[in-house]
Amino acid sequence: PAFHDTDTEVGAYVAREFGIDCMEVSDEVFESGASIVFDQAENRMHTIKALLVATIGN
Repeated sequence: PAFHDTDTEVGAYVAREFGIDCMEVSDEVFESGASIVFDQAENRMHTIKALLVATIGN
């Protein structure tokens, strides 16, 4: 079961019992036009590639 909201029985239990107020994002938020997760992943990829080039060389 998903823990991204308190609409499900399990999600509400986890939030109540463990005091969790920051849950995973829902699919709607992840796939929305305002989501920057793919931009951030691309930034990370370019950073890793630059580190590999700098450490391993050409």
